Amino acid sequence: MLNYGISLVLVNAHVLAMERIYPDTEAVAIIGDRIFAVDSNPAIMALVSSHTRTIDCGGLTLLPGFNDAHCHLPGLARRMQDLDCSPQRASSISELQTLIRDWAETREQGSWIRGFGYDDLRLSDRRHPDRRDLDVAAPSHPVWIEHRSGHASVLNTLALHLAGIHREMTGPPGGVMEYDPATGEPTGLLYEMQAFIRERLGNIRSFNDFESGMRAAGRLLVSYGITSVQDAGASNGIERWNTFRRLQSDGVLPCRITMFAGIGRLEELSQAGLHHGSGDHRLRLGHAKIVMTLTAGTLHPPYEHLEAMIAQAHDRGFPVAIHCIEEEAIAAAATALQANISPGLNDRIEHCAECTPLLIDAVRGSGATVVTQPGFIFHNGPSYRENVATELLPHLYPAGALLRAGVATASGSDAPVIDPNPWPAIFSAVTRRAEDRLPLAGQGDGGQAVSVKEALLMYTLWSARAEGTSKDKGSIAPGKLADLVLVDADPLSIDPERLPDVKALMTVSEGVIVWENRQGRV
Repeated sequence: MLNYGISLVLVNAHVLAMERIYPDTEAVAIIGDRIFAVDSNPAIMALVSSHTRTIDCGGLTLLPGFNDAHCHLPGLARRMQDLDCSPQRASSISELQTLIRDWAETREQGSWIRGFGYDDLRLSDRRHPDRRDLDVAAPSHPVWIEHRSGHASVLNTLALHLAGIHREMTGPPGGVMEYDPATGEPTGLLYEMQAFIRERLGNIRSFNDFESGMRAAGRLLVSYGITSVQDAGASNGIERWNTFRRLQSDGVLPCRITMFAGIGRLEELSQAGLHHGSGDHRLRLGHAKIVMTLTAGTLHPPYEHLEAMIAQAHDRGFPVAIHCIEEEAIAAAATALQANISPGLNDRIEHCAECTPLLIDAVRGSGATVVTQPGFIFHNGPSYRENVATELLPHLYPAGALLRAGVATASGSDAPVIDPNPWPAIFSAVTRRAEDRLPLAGQGDGGQAVSVKEALLMYTLWSARAEGTSKDKGSIAPGKLADLVLVDADPLSIDPERLPDVKALMTVSEGVIVWENRQGRV
């Protein structure tokens, strides 16, 4: 028998390869960090030697490792350490104050209190907290809490002082500061100013704390079977690149990272010798990120500036990824991308949240890939039903309509805005229903649903295509990276109601088991 040097085999599995050429197989052989063969149990067992580790999967389902096509790793790391202010923990400003007060009592006076996840639309007060609310809860601590969307922050008086934010200031381009009409003083509510605040404050947590949060975030991701992420930070530059490289070298982050480049950081990355696609399979430089918003009431950046940014990125060999939530932003991005199509560069529209049928035609014409977040339907469905116009509800995150129109579509979580677990998102992509199991938009919304197979492809092969790495990952096939996840149910055959509860039992990255559910069956 030939000795192929097989290091690991997984047999007796239901292999969902996400490749048409392997429709129904049951075993996988791995050499080092690559898949060597995908075949029947007898064919794979014929390849093993005394040096091969064999895992019997007990008939469970084996999938490619998930690829979260849009998340924010540093934010997820902070979430692992900061105060959870989500609606599940605080349904009113009074309850939010109690959370902050209790947190402050366990921390040294003057130390920072960071919180995340509050939602003004789900607080009984039906408003954002302001600096005075936070002052009451923690007068001797600087407090900074972030909205669940990541697009608004509230600082208390001490935090505003430390950031040098005062009544004579105006927000940065695209940012909005709210002022008290009676006094002219900042209320502490700031929109689209997170990067500005961080720049003003500098580093308010130690690298050890940051590393600890990143380690916890990495463990969480692989526990969900996520082996690759695409970090969509809008200010990513050479410092973030070097940080990711260090964390991976130190074994802190077990997942692969494709790092977006902030549109304003292309020059510094270029000076460091980095270009689109630089790096390796562990850390790779991806799209240039542009954030387009309507927070200030008008498009930012203005359309002519958007076109200039796209041209700048394309001239440097970078495709762009444009953050677009609102209809107006999607329309502007689609128009600008269509006017600046560059052969060989796969541009993207991130989120594409409010996408009506007319906009879908424009998106298709742009040639862009859409990276959407069906998980928002699961986690935010009740709030959408209450706060979004009825006629728009059927067109929120419309994966089905995009796919039927021929638009390449992939899925991401936007974590830490929501939990990165793919399975609730897969459920909502398939059913268009929220966590309460009620439809997002009634009976008329069914046309936006996708099949379970399509929802899985959006989190695996099509996510890899969105970043340009499908030759190496996204499916189970010979020659591809050995990134796999074994789950406790067959998503193609179970009742869709059970999809949110599917769990990973084992995660393999580069042919190495990086996570196991020791209470599972493997």
